[in-house]
Amino acid sequence: MTIELAVCAAYRIRHSEFLGWDADDRDKAVWQYIRERQACRTCGTRPDEWDPDKGGDHNAYVAEPERCRGCEVRQAAAASLTGDEGRGVHIVLVRNKEVKPHGHP
Repeated sequence: MTIELAVCAAYRIRHSEFLGWDADDRDKAVWQYIRERQACRTCGTRPDEWDPDKGGDHNAYVAEPERCRGCEVRQAAAASLTGDEGRGVHIVLVRNKEVKPHGHP
């Protein structure tokens, strides 16, 4: 698969549509795609951010705990499953119909 087709897949557009963009926009899309692919899937940083030889710093980031209520609820539900009951189960969050979404009257 060419890089252009990978970019089209990421943007969910037809290749012919991508080719209709001006060259500068196509170049930016390709480089953004490459940049995103270089990022670690777990932490989101790129190796060059940590490498002093590439303008980075060995101490570029510090780790700080961050609580997510959604993850907390999912993990509690997963922990409540036992034995065979939990095999192959993915816990998803579904909007509680009794609670109005934030910002809605």
